[in-house]
Amino acid sequence: MAVADFNRINSNIGALNALNSLNNVNKQLGTHQLRLATGRRINSASDDPAGLTIATTFRQRNENLKVAMDNIGDGKNLLSVAEAGLNKVQDILIEMRNKTEQAASDTLGDSERSAIAQQLTEYTAEINDIVDQTTWNGKKLLNGLGDFTSNQITLQTGAEAGETTVLTSSQLGAVDSTTLGIGATSVAATKGKIVITQSTGATASATGAGYSSAFATSTVTGNQLATGDYYVQVTLGSSSGGGSSVKLFSQSGTQLNFFSGGVSLASKSVNVIAAGVAVNMGNGVTATIDLTDFTGASAGDVAKLNFTYTRSGAYNGQVDTAANAESAMGTLDDAIDDVSNRLTSLGALGSRLTFKEEALAEAQVNTEAAYNRIMNADMAMDQLQATKYQILQQTATAMLGQANQAPQGILSLFR
Repeated sequence: MAVADFNRINSNIGALNALNSLNNVNKQLGTHQLRLATGRRINSASDDPAGLTIATTFRQRNENLKVAMDNIGDGKNLLSVAEAGLNKVQDILIEMRNKTEQAASDTLGDSERSAIAQQLTEYTAEINDIVDQTTWNGKKLLNGLGDFTSNQITLQTGAEAGETTVLTSSQLGAVDSTTLGIGATSVAATKGKIVITQSTGATASATGAGYSSAFATSTVTGNQLATGDYYVQVTLGSSSGGGSSVKLFSQSGTQLNFFSGGVSLASKSVNVIAAGVAVNMGNGVTATIDLTDFTGASAGDVAKLNFTYTRSGAYNGQVDTAANAESAMGTLDDAIDDVSNRLTSLGALGSRLTFKEEALAEAQVNTEAAYNRIMNADMAMDQLQATKYQILQQTATAMLGQANQAPQGILSLFR
């Protein structure tokens, strides 16, 4: 800082020094007053460029964590909806189990057992209604997650890409009556037509024609088919073939072996002796073969009868005798266990989401604290600094006035 020289009056160095000091004080006072007005330490990028960059990163992370916590809350609500549906299905199954146990006693007559059978049918229909009506944003939650991509629900439960929690169909599988094994199945009306493909071998006759399979065999787990398109394939044998085998295939060409009571229903031996022969494939699947479509066909010719397989869902148990009622009790026990397992999976996932939510809440608070220390003003300190600069402003103004008067001292030399 330049030293004031009061012997030279064209430039008032002392006043200029006081003015510069006053300007600096005004600038500092303005900075602290702005911080007190906004509550922010950094009000423009020039205040702290590096600090602004770091604070922006913390702010983004903080907001992302908040969204993840919202997603977890939505996911827990979704699980609550599914759990409510499962609880009601379980309640119905327990009541059905009680009714079958009641029917297993010969103290009941035919009319009483008939009434119980009717009640079981209505309860089964209600289970299917619950499955159809337990939805989230229009998508069913209790049908094996078939309405969701890849049969799974993906929850974004972290702030970064890939930090997800997945609910699979193995955790929340279908609980409709057919899947639980208490609902009967049926087949819809036949669609399409029988198609004769490549011809080989000797001529086949309408009596005693034999059939054989042409694809590799695989097994479908469970005792029910999934809803979809299938076909019965018939390969003609020689006229002396005798016993015939009719087999069931998926549209992809995989032979389906599904079971009921341990008996395979995918292949049936028949002797075709007339047109319009119906072959019962089991579980409501019946293939009707019209021999007129084989006119002029030869051994080795392939026929495909297309149909769509659907589920009726009607109760398939019997309570007309004590023995049948006891068998129905076992089926319902299995169904109750299945639903209980679904509830256990949901409960475990819900607990996991709660732990994750608590961890994110801690991370969000800590991130907010880091952002707050960098970006926001220390109100007590800034008030202290503002008070200091207000006093300095007054003293600097007073000294500027005195500095302006100082050069007048030279006038004494002219008296």
